[in-house]
Amino acid sequence: MLTVELWGGVGNQMFQYALIRSLSHDLKEDFSLNKFQYDLVGRFFKQQKHEHYNLNHFDIQENFSSSITPLTISFFLNIIFRNLNLKSRKKINPKYNVIQEDHIFNSFDNYNPHLKEIIKNLKGDKFLTGNWMNEQYFLHNKIIIQNELKIKNPPTKKNSDLISEISSTNSVALCVRRGDFLDPYLKAQLGISTLNYFLNGVDLIAKKVDSPVYYIFSNDPEWVKDNIKIDYPTVFITHNGIDKDYEDLRLISNCKHFIISNSTFHWWGAWLSSNINKIVIAPDPWYNTYMNKSIIPNNWIKLKCDRSDLFTKSSNKIFKNSATLELKKNHKIKLSSLKQFKDNYKKDTMMKIVIQSSKDGFLKFNHPNLDSIKMTNNDLIDSINIAFYKGSSERYLQLDPIFSLNDLTIYHDIECSIKISCLAIKLLD
Repeated sequence: MLTVELWGGVGNQMFQYALIRSLSHDLKEDFSLNKFQYDLVGRFFKQQKHEHYNLNHFDIQENFSSSITPLTISFFLNIIFRNLNLKSRKKINPKYNVIQEDHIFNSFDNYNPHLKEIIKNLKGDKFLTGNWMNEQYFLHNKIIIQNELKIKNPPTKKNSDLISEISSTNSVALCVRRGDFLDPYLKAQLGISTLNYFLNGVDLIAKKVDSPVYYIFSNDPEWVKDNIKIDYPTVFITHNGIDKDYEDLRLISNCKHFIISNSTFHWWGAWLSSNINKIVIAPDPWYNTYMNKSIIPNNWIKLKCDRSDLFTKSSNKIFKNSATLELKKNHKIKLSSLKQFKDNYKKDTMMKIVIQSSKDGFLKFNHPNLDSIKMTNNDLIDSINIAFYKGSSERYLQLDPIFSLNDLTIYHDIECSIKISCLAIKLLD
């Protein structure tokens, strides 16, 4: 038996379902879905409004495993105590082989091309937990996944009329994710797709699509109205709400072209489109911290999305290019200890960092407020991590005022020294 843990919003759940359904088909094994994150964890911890089981609206195979098992209880205890490793879990229930994907905030790329072979060689039940955000896990079973991720309930009259309208125009879904991404931790770790990214996307569509009509999907429609000016017809979709987000997903997937944010929900809206000539524009990097780069399919357009434009003008440089900060393994430096540092950053700040390294690694940002604002109750990360690669890496990090820069510490844990040749701060309006 193959079992996958479901968690997160509907976009995350769709990746988890696509993985287990594809593995089940390939390996000729039964599968089940585990909802303990919703049935058990959700009763004791506050979760985001969009984090509820929502696959029941799709034409999937709903085979559920019990949410109350020794294995899931061990996962629940891990959420509370944050110290049960995989060996401990297997001791609690040795019946299961636990396959745990690396955390998306603590790895360069999560995709494991050998996953199927690993599972095939394991005896007994297999329990998979993770994100699995890569189409290579299920692309070869695309027809199965597309058919089963169709919404089984008929659309409402208003949504049905919109589908007809969308189908009759050169419709472009403009998908803007803000809302929960404005949380200080997610803002820094994931990043928010920038205004310039969306404006450049609109310009690119104008060169490729005749008479486009834009359908706007956003959890912050007022920001879109105030900031993204489009010289083409626009329709704002706001009537479905969080409880019927699957209706928005159906509307998105009926559009012909797409400009999406770094959201799994928007990813699936574009991926499920049946338009063989669709144009999909996605932000590059997908995450501000340069992790999970393979989530964007090869036939989509990667459009630059960082804040380098802010640093074409003057900024407060803590380090200029003529100076270099050398950082040895696990040697922590507090920003306020640097003589060029000025404690006058009371707004959101954008930080530019240029890193020189002979190996791949993560530059880690630690702050005493991190533990109090984490969004996910099973998140074991105690730092904001930025991936850097062998050679020179230029990165941009947005920090909320809750991360007071005078208390911010930077370090890394790779087996060599790295050099920071530029560190600059820009206050945001």
